Amino acid sequence: MGPKIVIVGGGIGGLTAAVALARRGLAADIYEQAPALEEVGAGVGLWANAMWALEPVGLAGEVGRLAERMPRQGIRRPDGTWLMCYPTELMENRWGVGFAAVHRAELQRLLADQVDPAAIHLGARCTGFDDAGKAVVVRFADGREVEADVLIGADGVHSVVRAQLLGPAPLRYRGYTAVRALTPKGALPLPGDGMETWGRGARFGLAPATGERIIWYASWNAPAGAGHNGDTPARLRALFGTWHDPIPAVIEATPDDAVVRNDIYDRWPARTWTRGSVALIGDAIHPMTPDLAQGACQAIVDATTLAACLAGAGHPRAALREYQRRRWRTAARVTLFARGTGRVGQWEGSLACAARDALLAAMPPSLQFRQLDLVVGRRARALWLVRDDDGHVVRSRGDHGGAGGHADRGQGHKQGPVTKLADEAGPPRVDLPGGRHGVGRGRPGGQALVGHAGGRVDVHRE
Repeated sequence: MGPKIVIVGGGIGGLTAAVALARRGLAADIYEQAPALEEVGAGVGLWANAMWALEPVGLAGEVGRLAERMPRQGIRRPDGTWLMCYPTELMENRWGVGFAAVHRAELQRLLADQVDPAAIHLGARCTGFDDAGKAVVVRFADGREVEADVLIGADGVHSVVRAQLLGPAPLRYRGYTAVRALTPKGALPLPGDGMETWGRGARFGLAPATGERIIWYASWNAPAGAGHNGDTPARLRALFGTWHDPIPAVIEATPDDAVVRNDIYDRWPARTWTRGSVALIGDAIHPMTPDLAQGACQAIVDATTLAACLAGAGHPRAALREYQRRRWRTAARVTLFARGTGRVGQWEGSLACAARDALLAAMPPSLQFRQLDLVVGRRARALWLVRDDDGHVVRSRGDHGGAGGHADRGQGHKQGPVTKLADEAGPPRVDLPGGRHGVGRGRPGGQALVGHAGGRVDVHRE
């Protein structure tokens, strides 16, 4: 019998931790203060590092189906010209998968559906814990006390668990506010590309979403707390009403009450993530600005890493120390990288913005991707994205390569034979039925494998 594990917080990080633990044979109970699992917000961005983390849990393909495929994405000027453009095929060649924009509530529902309903306790507001004995005693506002061998704090940026574990650590306002929203179903034609547009002291991003909706967000420089005066709709129209299409139409198509506004804060990275039998994940330990779309990604990686450590260590406290060792440096680097990106993106001065735009436009793709490697990372593994004829993900599978590998068989889809490619320089291309092809990158001593399911299999290894 494994350790008894309690997770405080039922957001993306806490739910991912429960799923990842269950996949490794460890049960966990989630205690969430809200009366229902309802995510506030619109979209969440998932880079390859999140998909890599979800693949061993068996959810990479499921999550991939929540996103619309975009042929390219990048940064634009307010007049619509591109400053930087990332073709999705190049990202898939480098990391195995591209960037995915999904509806936050749909991702949360997908994760929650993987958890035993009896293990989710709603309306449970944690007030503190006691880790002085053999077991952690977790206390709740309704008087309940729950004993556990491991307590995981996944209770967000204002974490009660963190405050007791590490003491007060102030959040720092980054000087700008942000809104997030989702257009109603069918309100506008879906854009073909994902994009973020940079102006002077303001930015606007959007991406197609499932259900004929558009995920969008915007940010602009403002004093902390300025959003409480109710001027958000007017401010959006004043700032972005003359920017390139479809930005003005997206704002007009979105009901005012569907827009969520938050000031942007982060916290200086911490080296201590665990003490005794208590560990922190996600925003509870590393709240970061949204400028790299890494908040959810890092929470997912935290959760799956912690689950792997708990499943592989002989003692829970040793597992928590190993989790901290694996994660703190990467999360600190991403936090600071996001902060720097946000600072540059919010520049207001005309000369500074002109220089920034010229530098972005002149930067070669190879350098752009090397910078993103610092955030996303690189993996010596393959990840299959099996897509149907419409470009939607059917199934995914990662494998550490070599002979004997195989492609998973998606339910209800005819699976073609697996083709083994000999090692060769550069990404191999394999023609499949209907003129489609698989693309992979080999590593020394490794081989790329492809199959097909009546559609296309993109095969990548780095």
